[in-house]
Amino acid sequence: MPAADPTLNALFGPMSRKYCVWFYWLSVIGFVLLAYLVVLAVYKVATSGVKSVSFAQLLASIVIYGAFYFQNRLLHTMCSSGM
Repeated sequence: MPAADPTLNALFGPMSRKYCVWFYWLSVIGFVLLAYLVVLAVYKVATSGVKSVSFAQLLASIVIYGAFYFQNRLLHTMCSSGM
């Protein structure tokens, strides 16, 4: 197999482990936003009920930020453990 193009390797090749901290901070941000959205959803249910359209949007946001948090936590674990 021919050697990889240096430009492609620079753009898509492996990066240093010092960038693993990026996934840590993204998971922290994701968790904070997830916790905020859960509290907001509980408040919305307590004050106006589940019938509003914005509650469905809030629930979708909780699922998206939950996946965002999980993905970045998983990537941080994989990156820092050397998998």
